[in-house]
Amino acid sequence: MSLKGKVALVTGATSGIGLETASALAGLGATVILGVRNTKAAEDVVKQIQKDHPGAKVVIGPPLDLISQESVQKFAEYINKEYPQLHILINNAGVSFMSKTFTPEGVGGIAQTNHLGPYTLTRLLEKKLVASKARVVTVASVTHRTIIMKNARSFLTDWRSGYYQHSKLANVLFAYELQRRLGNHGVTSCAADPGGVKSNIWDKSPMFSKGIYKTIIDLCYSPPADGAKSVVYAATVPWEKNRRVVNGTPVLPADDLRYYSRGLFCSPLLCKLDGYRGKGFRAGQNFKGLIWGLSTVVTSLWDWPLRKLSGNRLANRCKPVRSATQTYDAKLAAELWEVSAELAKLPPQPQV
Repeated sequence: MSLKGKVALVTGATSGIGLETASALAGLGATVILGVRNTKAAEDVVKQIQKDHPGAKVVIGPPLDLISQESVQKFAEYINKEYPQLHILINNAGVSFMSKTFTPEGVGGIAQTNHLGPYTLTRLLEKKLVASKARVVTVASVTHRTIIMKNARSFLTDWRSGYYQHSKLANVLFAYELQRRLGNHGVTSCAADPGGVKSNIWDKSPMFSKGIYKTIIDLCYSPPADGAKSVVYAATVPWEKNRRVVNGTPVLPADDLRYYSRGLFCSPLLCKLDGYRGKGFRAGQNFKGLIWGLSTVVTSLWDWPLRKLSGNRLANRCKPVRSATQTYDAKLAAELWEVSAELAKLPPQPQV
């Protein structure tokens, strides 16, 4: 596949999945814009990508810090001014382990960085995305299956309701709601699960950055270049290829909701059960959650080793799978969209 003449924006592209996604898209011929906090570090990324892909077109935007609404707004203004079209947007940047902090708008730091920042960026670019009939990929995580969201406002403003796993659930809800609202305008929006990846997101974890847990991650989790493959697939696969057909008729754009996964992370036990359990849940759900948890442990430990040992012949396929039950709650997704618009000081209806 050639992306020559296309423009792609990848956030969080100085390391890990973001860097490898940017490199892959540049290797396919796209002009890739790096949306990063550390523009100095991005200079080394440009050199690395151009070394790997001679002739690759990679540019660095102004600093983009998703925890700051002001930074997001300035970055979006630059993109809207400098680039007539934007064909691919990869909302990749995110954080996991963070000390308790709130933005001036009263939004929790993780919820802001992983959801409201990307939401605001996407909304500020929506006219350009519609004009370009763009693909928007929001990078999610299997952890979105382990939690439920009580309500959108609590997720954004209550620290304990806005942890990493909550933000990954919000990522999928947002990807689906964007498809509902802009699908009829030619935008295609989906979520992508990179699986278990050995990225620097673990470095700030008190538990996973040392000892036996770090050893397990180093041995069993995939390198970022492998993890990025599901994201690149979601960004480049022809949309018609995976379009669902019901009674011989392709589903409408508003119903064409896609969560792309890969390898063992597509297993039925992982995708058809929900992982949440604990006080307040029925015994049946707790049992299903336990089965889901055991399945996920096996998946996480064997997905990459199986692919590596088989020379990519096994556990290598990317495809759309079922996401967690709550991600299909259209009422909750609309609530999250509208509360996010309120906090971002944006109109709730897309400006197309």
